[in-house]
Amino acid sequence: MQDMTAKKRITSGATLLAFGSVLAKMIGALYRIPLTNILGAEGMGMYQLIFPVFALFMVLSNLGIPTALSRIVAEKRASGEPTHKYLIVCILFLLCLGLFLGILMFLIAKPLARWQGNDNTYLGYMMIAPALPMVSVICVFRGYFQGQMYMLPTALSNVIEQIVKLCVGIALAHTLSKFGLIWSVCGAILGVVASEGATMVYMIVTHILRNKRQKHIFERLTREEKKSLFHIAMPIALVSVLMPLSNFFDSVICVNMLTLFGLDEASATAQYGLSSGPVNSLINMPVVAIVSLAVVIVPSVSVSRVTRDIEGVMLKSSLCVRIAYFFGIPFSLFFAVFAKNILSIIYPSLSVYNLQIVVNVLRICSSNVAFLAVMQIYVSLLQALDKTKYAVLSLVYAITVKIVLSFLLTRFLGIYGFAIATLSMPLVALLGVNFSYRKICGLHLEKNIGLNMLLGVIMALCGIGVLALIKNGIVALVVGMLVCALVYVWLGFLFGLVTRDDILHLPLKRLLLAMHRIIRFWEYRDETR
Repeated sequence: MQDMTAKKRITSGATLLAFGSVLAKMIGALYRIPLTNILGAEGMGMYQLIFPVFALFMVLSNLGIPTALSRIVAEKRASGEPTHKYLIVCILFLLCLGLFLGILMFLIAKPLARWQGNDNTYLGYMMIAPALPMVSVICVFRGYFQGQMYMLPTALSNVIEQIVKLCVGIALAHTLSKFGLIWSVCGAILGVVASEGATMVYMIVTHILRNKRQKHIFERLTREEKKSLFHIAMPIALVSVLMPLSNFFDSVICVNMLTLFGLDEASATAQYGLSSGPVNSLINMPVVAIVSLAVVIVPSVSVSRVTRDIEGVMLKSSLCVRIAYFFGIPFSLFFAVFAKNILSIIYPSLSVYNLQIVVNVLRICSSNVAFLAVMQIYVSLLQALDKTKYAVLSLVYAITVKIVLSFLLTRFLGIYGFAIATLSMPLVALLGVNFSYRKICGLHLEKNIGLNMLLGVIMALCGIGVLALIKNGIVALVVGMLVCALVYVWLGFLFGLVTRDDILHLPLKRLLLAMHRIIRFWEYRDETR
């Protein structure tokens, strides 16, 4: 009974996070449409150059502590121990660290801009620096709530963050555009600062209201408790810093290599902006929804590990990885087939030349939906089993391969070489973490993955058929989306890729169960008698 309750919490939490994440990403994608129209390709390039550095500083300002906090809170709650003292200590520590890093970013803004190949972006670093301490506080609250399996604040905070960024960022970017391109970019960045401030206030108020009837006495963490917290956090921090570090290297390498390829600074910045802006925002939308499972599964698998519930670890691991492949593969193929339709509708202001670049880059990078989603879930599972060192090694190898390929391919193939190099990182990392997890737990899903890919190819061929029959871009996209979804789900049910038990852990389970009953009718014969 307790196991069923735990499964229900994981499923509802994952569903809530997935819904909030998808809604937030949709708002984020909507935000980029008018922002691209205001800033243009070069302005978006400047905007995108700033964010890899900001993301790296964000990770450094957290040091893996929020994820470690969620894991410790889940374990302590399972054993009936108090957890509030961990929240207070983590907030105080990370707030100080965030303030320090914010000041540091402000002071080294000009060297950062110079290393990236565009001196004009230094003002953006100065503008975004105050957001770092706010992000630290937000992440601590998210980790604490997730450890309590209370996912609503995380889901709502993601949406609030995007809405404020949309409203304030667009208004300021438009208002400041009369002073020049860089000031318009700074206006969009100030929208990010405002969104983090609003999110921080929401998280603080939520915590106060949720705990107003409880009296908490401030307790210091013992030396052993501090040691345990940082012992868990340090490997997580290493994993967390590697992805933003990879993106930081991208921002430094891409523009500089494109100038060696033969482009001027403005064109190189514009092509980097097109590659990292419209393309990454589309790829990340389904990835974030799928990885919501990983955010929920870390504390849950940690509890199973502590209680030595090996069967629970295997069940939850298999479920998450299979669901990641089930959603990741069709999204990857759908983006590859319908890249031109999607991008021409979302970004109508792009020139024919820039649109063709973005379409080709999306087709090259579309497989990253599956690679990134599954890789991040494996990383989270390794963290939950206290085997983070394997994830660190896999990511280090992957980033090394990507850096080498970025230098070579971008120098000689331009932006398409950079896209190929970008594809290599999650693929190499996925191979590494998959091998490590199989070695630890013996999880084998080769048949499931192979069947997933076969059904995905059949779905893609149906999509190509829709494009051949329907010439109107919008109509073809809508019809193609419906046809691909129905074909893939129908085949997935027919060939047993998704079972009745799996559906109980998915969103829209009533609709899916009804479809499953129709497609695999023979499984329900005994129930109708």
